[in-house]
Amino acid sequence: MKQIQIPSGMRDLLPQECYSKEMMKRKISDVFCSYGYLPIETPLIEFYSTYQNTFTSLREETLYKFVDESGQILALRTDMTLPIGRVCASKYANEEPPFRFSYCSGVYKVRQNFAGKRNEVTDCGIELIGLDSSSDVEVLCCALDVMESLGLKDYTLEIGNSDFFKKACEEAKISGEDTRILADLIDRKEIPALHRKCAAMQISEEQALFFASLPLSGGPDALEEAYSCSFSESLREQISSLLKLRDTLCDLGYGEKITFDLGKVPHLDYYTGIIFEGYVSGIGTGILSGGRYDALLKKLGRDLPAIGFGVKLDYLLDVLPLELPKTRKLYYPADRQAEAMKLARRLRKDGP
Repeated sequence: MKQIQIPSGMRDLLPQECYSKEMMKRKISDVFCSYGYLPIETPLIEFYSTYQNTFTSLREETLYKFVDESGQILALRTDMTLPIGRVCASKYANEEPPFRFSYCSGVYKVRQNFAGKRNEVTDCGIELIGLDSSSDVEVLCCALDVMESLGLKDYTLEIGNSDFFKKACEEAKISGEDTRILADLIDRKEIPALHRKCAAMQISEEQALFFASLPLSGGPDALEEAYSCSFSESLREQISSLLKLRDTLCDLGYGEKITFDLGKVPHLDYYTGIIFEGYVSGIGTGILSGGRYDALLKKLGRDLPAIGFGVKLDYLLDVLPLELPKTRKLYYPADRQAEAMKLARRLRKDGP
């Protein structure tokens, strides 16, 4: 009999996987609640025009699109940041910030050549809306506590700044095309090709050394190295703010779990400040990602700063041991079924 297939990038979860995933949701939700974030739900479907009007470099082919009965083009949500921003700009238009939202929802994105990535994932995360960059440390601590709550032993939160690379290119007067090429080489850490590209551009030797060094990442000392090779005062100021953030996180006991990568190039164009990703040994992609997006809500109707992150639960299922519920079995003769049911009821009430 021919096996019935499911669409590319999708996955069936069996009962043990579903139970384990539900336990992860509960642990993460407990952390969110302890930080004062309350859950919110939004529709699975958004107007396609909402994405068109919000993102300047929207890749249309990555959205699942369809048409409703009136001819309007709709899309499955690709993340929860935009829907929550839309709610904040409309339902909370007359409310005073800050707003702290949490969510745990399915998101959908078409990946033509995905390698270990899925088109459907469950995303659990938070959005902190209405506070400036002084609140970054709160969100970073929450992200680190989430990974700790899941029992992950070998995890790292890698922190960068989405404005750092853009500002450096502007100050070095690098063209838009060369900026895109540099961003791709830095993102893929193609060191030899990056050195050749830097040597071929009309920039100073100091600037070429700076861009060639951007893929370097590592522990807290990486910031001092980046500071020493920065070619302008504004770049050094951005690193200084990261140094303060690093010192605060170290004082809070997170020093061994953080690294810095000033070559991080954001894959979404709405990021405006720090960006970060959480990595776990055994998974080739980040299981947590987020950052600051101070300009996004203005496009949705309310100008407020914001920061958030999301955790991809489905990727964690591949590396975390499955959790199973504690159960008991009752054996009884057929003529004592009612008695067994009464005992089972009492045992369920008392717990395993």
